[in-house]
Amino acid sequence: MSRRPRHRLHANPFNVRGAVSVPDWRATYGRTAPFALDVGFGDGRFTLALARSHPEWNVLGLEIRQHLVDDLLQRARTAAVANVWAMLANANTHLGELVGARSVVFVAVNFPDPWFKKRHQKRRVVSAAWLAALAPKLADGAEVHVMTDFAPVGHEALRVLGAAPGFENRSDTGGFSAESTTGLQSERELTHMKRGEPIYRLHFRYSAPRPDPQPAAAVVPDTGRRYDENG
Repeated sequence: MSRRPRHRLHANPFNVRGAVSVPDWRATYGRTAPFALDVGFGDGRFTLALARSHPEWNVLGLEIRQHLVDDLLQRARTAAVANVWAMLANANTHLGELVGARSVVFVAVNFPDPWFKKRHQKRRVVSAAWLAALAPKLADGAEVHVMTDFAPVGHEALRVLGAAPGFENRSDTGGFSAESTTGLQSERELTHMKRGEPIYRLHFRYSAPRPDPQPAAAVVPDTGRRYDENG
């Protein structure tokens, strides 16, 4: 009997290299609709719940572990949830080719790998560089939700989101949110809550930049005077 691949807690996102084969999204989902991204979806329960709760969205899960991608696709087929898809992709490097400009209305990053060692922290998902790449993909009013149980990652995400142009903290405190910011709960969130362990939740909204108004054409006043070629 074949054994299920072990779910490693940490996997190097840069092991997913090169270009990805981007599906025909209209054919994949059977329609065109705004995207909701679940970055690093793990066991996929949150992803499926998100798709069920928002049938108006095309929910796309990104993972760097192939067996988790396969599991989520199988569970979606079994549950007949048509508005969800999963693929092997590195959110740090593949975002530009996956979705179009202003097409994403929702982003979730739940319990990303913390990468404790300093030399590995460049692998963290929520960074200033990643937000700069994400921003052109976000529709006006798009929401970004981040959860972690590791305080340094939470405070780093709060800092970089708070400094990124166009991102506004939606928490009443201007910091972390005490309760779920999505109304949905992942398995890891429930586990930490049962243990009484802290969870650092962030909820930001993005305002897309408005195009600069075109300057009005200069109007030359008509003085009524006419000149012949001799002045």
